[in-house]
Amino acid sequence: MNIDLDLLAYLAGKGVRHLEASVAGTSYLPRTVRGVGLFLLDRDGNLGVLTAKQQVTYEKFLKPLLFDVPCRGETGPESCRGNGLIEPDLLLQGFREDDLRCRECRTARVELNTKKEG
Repeated sequence: MNIDLDLLAYLAGKGVRHLEASVAGTSYLPRTVRGVGLFLLDRDGNLGVLTAKQQVTYEKFLKPLLFDVPCRGETGPESCRGNGLIEPDLLLQGFREDDLRCRECRTARVELNTKKEG
């Protein structure tokens, strides 16, 4: 799996709040996870250059934000109208908008809002 470098750059920059949320309640520091993200960015996403400790940090905190991100559904993950995951091409937009929903749930939400307005 290739890392979406634009998504990683966003998470390590303007979207650092998502990294902070991912480490909440653990002994890890957000700056440690951000540091691994920046290190990967500098190396074009090459996971082979990570040390063992960096690999653990990547696996625990970055990978879950980059791949197979669960859809929040309409009223919770169990209400997802898709396959339960956000499509990779929607992840960056989803993080930017704080709307982590798959294409099916986004469409349903727009249709619901249109009906309410009409």
